[in-house]
Amino acid sequence: MRLKVLLLGAFVSQIEAAQSNVSYTELYRPQYHYTPARNWINDPNGLVYADGTYHMYYQYNPGGDTWGAMSWGHASSKDLTHWKEQPVALLARGYPDNITEMFFSGSVVIDQNNTSGFGNKGDAPWVAMYTSYYPLQQVLPSGKQVRDQQQAQSIAYSLDHGATWTTYDEHNPIILDPPAPYQDQYLDFRDPNIFWYQPIKKWVAVISLAKLHKLLIYTSPNLRQWSLESEFGPFNAVGGVWECPNLFPLPLDGDESKVKWVAIVGLNPGGPPGTVGSGIQYFVGDFNGSTFTPDLNSIHGGDKDSERTRSFANSPATDDNANWLDWGPDFYAAQAYNGLPQDQRTIISWMNNWQYGATIPTSPWRSAMSIPRQLSLKTIDQKIAVVQEPKESWKAITEAGNVSTVPSVTGVHRLGEIGKAVDIQLTFPSREAATNGSSEFGIIVRASEDFSQQTRVGYDFATQQVFINRTISGDVSFDSTFASAYYAPLSPATDNTVTLHIFVDWSSVEVFGGQGQTTITTQIFPSDNATYAQLFSTGGSTNNVQLSISKVRSTWT
Repeated sequence: MRLKVLLLGAFVSQIEAAQSNVSYTELYRPQYHYTPARNWINDPNGLVYADGTYHMYYQYNPGGDTWGAMSWGHASSKDLTHWKEQPVALLARGYPDNITEMFFSGSVVIDQNNTSGFGNKGDAPWVAMYTSYYPLQQVLPSGKQVRDQQQAQSIAYSLDHGATWTTYDEHNPIILDPPAPYQDQYLDFRDPNIFWYQPIKKWVAVISLAKLHKLLIYTSPNLRQWSLESEFGPFNAVGGVWECPNLFPLPLDGDESKVKWVAIVGLNPGGPPGTVGSGIQYFVGDFNGSTFTPDLNSIHGGDKDSERTRSFANSPATDDNANWLDWGPDFYAAQAYNGLPQDQRTIISWMNNWQYGATIPTSPWRSAMSIPRQLSLKTIDQKIAVVQEPKESWKAITEAGNVSTVPSVTGVHRLGEIGKAVDIQLTFPSREAATNGSSEFGIIVRASEDFSQQTRVGYDFATQQVFINRTISGDVSFDSTFASAYYAPLSPATDNTVTLHIFVDWSSVEVFGGQGQTTITTQIFPSDNATYAQLFSTGGSTNNVQLSISKVRSTWT
């Protein structure tokens, strides 16, 4: 039989009531990052664009603000900025009292040619491929037997543009076990990422063997039967499990005749140097429909997690063991949108960390999503780099700020109250170009009036690193590792300037350095009255500073 996953009217009413009873002005509530009205979220899932609407599914606990009862939440947006929370798309089977299957991470495609046969009356079906997690041993409606805590790959389809879903119970899971010789990895076989590959006219799925640091590549003509083609890994950072893979093409330097493929892989723990917990690494290479082959300069000497220090205040953060998509602690499980042209590749990430995700001091929700980011590949410093550009409708929510020039900063230059949600652009000379070059320069944001509480965003001229220091950023009591500073390499531009684009929200700071080749994402939990800011220059003067501060309006109103 097929189970139509339809929400009961009462359950829909409860969600609508939850939204209507939430002010979206609670302490720490992000004003231009997506959060649900209530409860826990983590990985974005099934990002798909269709008919002028961006759909974002995500891991969601309908019953509480910590991980559990994993279901697929759903939100939609016309502009990647203003989001509407939709009814739960895939509700944990047996919720709440007798859960027999949870819906873990996966992706969604629109089957335009109805290769799956799920379509009806000419309408293209939407197909979701996800990891089924079975908390107990059982025989399924398909007759297949699963073991206690097994992870396997299943599909569901929608005939109403992603509003409701039918699970393919006659045959789920469609990939029951990992392939030989990895059958013993059934506890850690997850997170299918699927896309159509036109040259071979087949679907491709990339699935993680988490503990073995491998990605498995499957192909299918119809989204129902899958064949293993190849495997990738382990390479580079392997300090934790590999999760939430993506594989997609991008033109190099805007040249559509020079297309490279990018694989991104979540890693938990063992993230970037100076962080504890989660992170994302990427590989650049080529894909022929069955095999992903990384460029040699995309492969490094392996993980050095056991050797490297976790304090980088006096030494440069390096990328000699991985290519990090983001150097901060709060950027994980990124997923890319299906349905967009390849030169508009857009990702969203979970803005939290498994190290402390369940204890951050937010209520009645827990966790947010990052700013949507458009990706490109550029050659910078003779190396191919993934470049990220914030992708929201900024004109709709930003009050235009005037660019001002600060002739010289020595010590501090007070800026007064700038607010809790701001877009800051800061450009300044590199050390070699400054007349009395300082050792560090930057801006302090979300500070109390006496600056006893503050978050520092700046640049270390000696090591050529951008940094965020949240050691006294507000409430840091919930985890012993939270009060830390994070560093990332950033060379000055060819005109000997450094540019930092900084997005501050009520509980986060995201920094885009240079052309966007370096980013750092962090959460912060400051007091409500921490609205002050100042420039700082230590060890000397920083001259000819270009500064723009724009207030960002709430997307909830």
